Amino acid sequence: MLLYELLRSAGLFYRAEGDENIEISSISSDSRSAENNSLFVCIRGRNYDGHSFAGDAVLKGAVAILAEDGLKDLPSRVTVIYTHDTSSALARLWDAWYDHPTRDMKLIAVTGTNGKTTTCFMLDAIFSSAFCRCGIIGTVYCRTPQRLLEVPAERSGMTTPEPDVLYRQLSEMKKDGAEYVFIEATSHALALGRLAPLKFEAAIFTNLTADHLDFHGNFENYFLAKASLLEKTKLALINLDDKYASRYRAYARAMGSRAELLFYSVDGKREADYRAEKLKLSGANGISFILSAKNIMREIRSPLPGRFNADNCLAAASMAFCEGIGGRCIAEVLASFGGAPGRLKKIKTPSGYTASVYVDYAHTPDALENILTTARNFTPKASKLLLVFGCGGDRDRSKRPEMGRIAAEYADLSVITSDNSRSELPEDIIGEILVGFDRTKAHAVIPSRADAIRFAVENAGDGDVVLLCGKGHEKYELGIGGRRDFDESKIVGDSVNDVLNRGEMQRSKEINENEG
Repeated sequence: MLLYELLRSAGLFYRAEGDENIEISSISSDSRSAENNSLFVCIRGRNYDGHSFAGDAVLKGAVAILAEDGLKDLPSRVTVIYTHDTSSALARLWDAWYDHPTRDMKLIAVTGTNGKTTTCFMLDAIFSSAFCRCGIIGTVYCRTPQRLLEVPAERSGMTTPEPDVLYRQLSEMKKDGAEYVFIEATSHALALGRLAPLKFEAAIFTNLTADHLDFHGNFENYFLAKASLLEKTKLALINLDDKYASRYRAYARAMGSRAELLFYSVDGKREADYRAEKLKLSGANGISFILSAKNIMREIRSPLPGRFNADNCLAAASMAFCEGIGGRCIAEVLASFGGAPGRLKKIKTPSGYTASVYVDYAHTPDALENILTTARNFTPKASKLLLVFGCGGDRDRSKRPEMGRIAAEYADLSVITSDNSRSELPEDIIGEILVGFDRTKAHAVIPSRADAIRFAVENAGDGDVVLLCGKGHEKYELGIGGRRDFDESKIVGDSVNDVLNRGEMQRSKEINENEG
């Protein structure tokens, strides 16, 4: 593609120094991947500034550079394009490179601190049951109506992919005939302009609690990143029970947003457009409520436990009603929906093990408190709730003592361990968790997560519930040594077998002693 065609198709405002009538064979924002006839985009990151690597990209064969500031000492044959925001420009360039793949699809975004993944999976199940061709882009995986999409290992685990991956995925969605695509829209993606060229049919705002403050700097910036989605959507469905609901309304008014604002409330607030009435939380047996709205009265049942899943069900059901899907279809799908991968999932254990083991992705204070209160409701009164958890390295440190406080308050035994420590030492992270932990409460500190899981499994008794929080669907662990395979389900299975084998050996010993 010719450079000037790419720039115009992307809709960039720019100033060019040099020839725009040159062929571009690829786009790169990493100088190491620049190649002959490529366009290199200088991105300012937290640790590196791409402007410093423009010369390296030219040596690799880049013939054009997109930058924000003046660049020096580049060969005269290299075309330099200046624009005010290269991050959002990169997204627009990739969108143009793939010929604007979303123009014939309806995009529905789900944003918020918690609930994004489960709500997206619920939407996918409902809309697919209504014979819509659906795709999904999120934390667990990316899938077109026909197939899973491969993501490079170093990019996996990123909820909203970087532009080179995201727009390729959207192009694959188009090829496979997607009508709807459900996207988990993170605050990072919104702040960094990854979604800049996209227009959304609708967006769900689940809730807003402290997270990612290491990136945003403060909660206000975090809110503003989420709220910016109001400028990109036709319809916004907002959780009225969240304390920031009124601020979203004020933001939309101040920014002149044309989005239609609708509200949902599990608390049954009368001013909500969609309300849950007669909410019943039945512990491990799930939830039920009456969804009430204008001209709508429909009973909703779900096997998923917890108040937070009532929020997810109401959000997904309300959005489906907004898009014209019938109440019977919505109710039937939610009644059989088994949950998203890694979200309060019970691990199958060998026969003879009398405790229950669950995995969950909870890695924020709010999510941890929600999952613990839910698990407490289905833990037998005479049994214990055992928690294994840690906090991620190179992430918001302010939540570590708060998660320690919550663990001490709700769990009968807390096993504090690592959780993707990245470049930090697990012991240092654990030390910050313990600042908020009431050390008079039963706890163990075991930096090795595998050892921590084994400890919890071995110390769980009849009817006890073991809750492994933080990793959920992830099958890897990130530490100072890099990425390695880590399957919690396998560790649990092996640990249970060890417990059962030791029990069998003990019984055999007792029989032999009695016979002797």
